[in-house]
Amino acid sequence: MKKFITLVAILAVASVSCTKESALQSADQQTLQAKLVGGTEGEIVPGTLLVKLDEAVADKILGGGFGEISSELLQDIPATSFTAALPVQPKNIEVARKYGLHQWFMVAFDPHVETKTVAEKFAKSPKVRSVQFNKFVQPIASECAFEADLTPTRSAGMPAEVVFDDPYASRQWNLFNDGSISDKAVAGADVGVKEAWRLTGGDPSVVVAVFDCAVATRHEDLKDAVWRNEAEISGQDDVDDDGNGFIDDKYGFNFVNCFAINADYINGALDGQKQTAIKGNSLNSTAGSGHGTHVAGIIGATNNNGKGVSSIAGGTGNGDGVRLMSCQIFQGASYGADAQNAAAFIYAADNGACIAQCSYGNSNIITNDDLYINGGEIPGTPTPTKVSASPLENAALKYFLDPANSNHESLEGNMAIFAAGNHKNPYSIYPGALSYVISVTAFGWDFLPGGYTNYGPGCKISAPGGEWNGIADDYAGMILSTGVAGAATQSPSIQEENGPNRNYVYMQGTSMACPHVSGVVALGVSYAKKLGKKFTREQMHSMLLTSVTDIDQFNNGGSRTFYDVTTRKNVSIDMSRYIGKMGTGAIDAWKFLMAIEGTPTFLAEVGQTVKIDLSCYCNPSLDYTLSVDDAARTALGLEADPVIRNGFLEIRCTRTGSGKMTLSASVGKDNEIENGIGGMSYTREISIASRPFATTNGGWL
Repeated sequence: MKKFITLVAILAVASVSCTKESALQSADQQTLQAKLVGGTEGEIVPGTLLVKLDEAVADKILGGGFGEISSELLQDIPATSFTAALPVQPKNIEVARKYGLHQWFMVAFDPHVETKTVAEKFAKSPKVRSVQFNKFVQPIASECAFEADLTPTRSAGMPAEVVFDDPYASRQWNLFNDGSISDKAVAGADVGVKEAWRLTGGDPSVVVAVFDCAVATRHEDLKDAVWRNEAEISGQDDVDDDGNGFIDDKYGFNFVNCFAINADYINGALDGQKQTAIKGNSLNSTAGSGHGTHVAGIIGATNNNGKGVSSIAGGTGNGDGVRLMSCQIFQGASYGADAQNAAAFIYAADNGACIAQCSYGNSNIITNDDLYINGGEIPGTPTPTKVSASPLENAALKYFLDPANSNHESLEGNMAIFAAGNHKNPYSIYPGALSYVISVTAFGWDFLPGGYTNYGPGCKISAPGGEWNGIADDYAGMILSTGVAGAATQSPSIQEENGPNRNYVYMQGTSMACPHVSGVVALGVSYAKKLGKKFTREQMHSMLLTSVTDIDQFNNGGSRTFYDVTTRKNVSIDMSRYIGKMGTGAIDAWKFLMAIEGTPTFLAEVGQTVKIDLSCYCNPSLDYTLSVDDAARTALGLEADPVIRNGFLEIRCTRTGSGKMTLSASVGKDNEIENGIGGMSYTREISIASRPFATTNGGWL
């Protein structure tokens, strides 16, 4: 069972009950059925109900008619309070109204009263447009928090080189995989970030909101990376020092157990329009398995600080990494409900986050956006299967994404990244499946899909998620990142001479794949700022989804055995089911930065002399020279200078890597007359990504 304390101060709930759908037969029940969004299935918060009022009625409340409206609505309802569902008013009122956020209200009542009975009473009012049960959302378990024999790990080959001095970086195949960590690993099966760090390591202006368990803000590898609300840090305790409506939100906010100060009670003691302040418990990273801390470390653990792990956008050791805002919506067995998640999206939008990292979702198989937003029956099922919905949360998500709430100079419209789910289902879970957010599937160190990952419709892109082989002490195939030493549920940890170091742990799942994409997006926004460029969210989506490696080439179908951590058994799966269904491919950070830069990228197979057609970028009849800097020469392992002949680049790379080179030529020169008309020199940069595999598209990416 889940524990929960609602936003309303006077309501305390210690347990929840499962509500089962019953036949709607009476007139009241039929009226409820017409106005109910989200259905009655799933675990709900007893003693609370969300209602959406007619816009004219909501406007009347905003105009000072709270007492009149609340008295009329609640005359037959045993309510203890009636407040705005989002008690802290969003900064951008115009956008909030655009998505109807001002129309949502929360009623609190005796938790022993059946929620459906109260819902039926509200549904009868012509002033009520929709009624929604306040449901709990589900985290995506990382498929790693299991008991294990944590004796020292096996000795294994490690990548030949790492970029930063972080001691555990050599174990992070997900960042740089040269195939040496295991005989099962495939070189290049990583996120492609090593060379991207030559261009940017991140930027503090990029704030990533982590919707998860709390981030451990005092962790040695995260304390310099967390977002800081200086007004609250230097202010007084139990005071809303910065006036944003949230008390003591120093590094983010705990939305699970929070309540309103000066709530708008129905007895008229307080003005219905009085701005409230929200009080929450401190961020709690020890409850659960430290899932949010692990996710945060993948995105932005501080690089090059001589401690722990490296991360995708954690800078270069000069304070230049991105910042991590903790939006806590899970705390052990306590989960936030729909209203809390909505408040979290409003908070992130209003306090500077431009990327939302979300490893959670609805575990039901939902087959279209309307089912997620409004609920209903899944079509085509033998027996009626109804799913719940989250219209309030979706409205708040759209508020976060709206271009009017952009929080970075290089991005018009914030971005949201979700995990596809660990249910082995042929659909992405929602909200990730929505057309305006990114849903991430997971692959292992061999580029093959993780045996747990969802796939198919709704899935947009793939990233390293890791996979355990079921052998005790051998966790190298999972994702290593920051952990919480005092976590209630321990995960396999790094082993040192004096015992386990639980500040660094292994996990696996689409929960781990998701922050890889969030980290790459954060790098991209950082690089766009460096270049002085700005992109819309839709442009960023397009560049992201085309900056990939084809992973289907590694999947030859047939069956494969993987270890299922749920059943603790080896399971055989048909690999052909994943082909063409893992999104556009595996994310590659270098290619993404090249897309932002506007530099075309070409693929060269390691160990082969290849000819790359550059006729789209150079005239075969002209003479071109080629310059390659030392960094690219080393990264690509060039033992001989590449040349251009008849519009084709001839190159032989001996290492997996990425780099840029410059084509130079002159046009317009009169070669017939000495000291005649002079020519105009021009250049064009191209990018080469050398990989240990070929592609079927002629080398262009």
